[in-house]
Amino acid sequence: MRWLQRKWHSLRYGEPLEADETVVLFPQCASLIGGRRWCVPLHAWVVELEQGTLSRRLGQRSVLAALDLLDVVEDQALTESYRRRLNWFMADREMNKRLNITLGEQTFASPRSPPNGHIRFTVEYESTASAGSIIDYRVEGHPPGQVQLVGPSGLSVISDIDDTIKISNVTRKKQLVKGFFFDDYHVVPGMPALYQYLRQTHKVCFHYVSASPWQLYPSLSPLLKRYYPFGSVSQRHFYIADRSFLQFFMSSKQYKISAITDIIQRFPQRKYLLIGDSGERDAEVYAEIANRFPKQVQAIFIRRVDTENRDFKLSVPNHILMQYFSDPQEIMQPAVRIAEALARV
Repeated sequence: MRWLQRKWHSLRYGEPLEADETVVLFPQCASLIGGRRWCVPLHAWVVELEQGTLSRRLGQRSVLAALDLLDVVEDQALTESYRRRLNWFMADREMNKRLNITLGEQTFASPRSPPNGHIRFTVEYESTASAGSIIDYRVEGHPPGQVQLVGPSGLSVISDIDDTIKISNVTRKKQLVKGFFFDDYHVVPGMPALYQYLRQTHKVCFHYVSASPWQLYPSLSPLLKRYYPFGSVSQRHFYIADRSFLQFFMSSKQYKISAITDIIQRFPQRKYLLIGDSGERDAEVYAEIANRFPKQVQAIFIRRVDTENRDFKLSVPNHILMQYFSDPQEIMQPAVRIAEALARV
């Protein structure tokens, strides 16, 4: 009877975390409701990173087989870096978990985790901190996440990650896969200086939108924290056991349009610079966004990633600057001019 009562209570109210379960808290941006009240989206991922089980070993072998088909498996499969990154893809997603998340001095009870382990919910948070401030949010015993309070007006950058701020070789699938799983991550030269200057000098806010899966965030996070200004991060859902491994490389157009639309709709009075690369479809995505939101988008900057790529002229409203670049210094002045013009308004 007690077992049934515990089961009923668990199903209704959720379960606490176990000692072997891990919580990842992703960077977010909050929008002002009014006065000192902020609408804060929180995003936690609950997983178990248990190693050495039979299912985990079989899963790792299936991944190695898929990588072998892509002709990227060499001796790297034995490296600690490979094992660490792959472990996030093989993690058990924990459902029916309820967290107590502390934001600043306030604590909120989360909804129960769904089957994919990702808990997303919004809270109303009251704070005397000014716009631009970055505040920790925590689950006891796990690394903190952060939230930036983004004011209703100002300039924001919406930035791609792969081949825009991190070298990824998206146009070369073998190199892309090898880079994700085996190689050290490297920044695109000049991009950290550009982004840090815009943040420090013009108080620009940042949103990073990537077509890579959430499982790569723990590996990507150190590079972002070391070289780039804080910003919210949006990535795609992917689970190795319920879809083809090769779907990892599907077109990202609709995902990016949806993610960017959500950002602009949350901060409709802000102005935006859209920064991406020519490796896939960033120019096309950004042109569609510019036509949807012509009052918000100020410029589109596309980094050339291949000398054979042509600078396609896409249809955008006349007042929106669209510029291709090879060296980030080429877009420093136009970005600064836009920031200075907005500051005078």
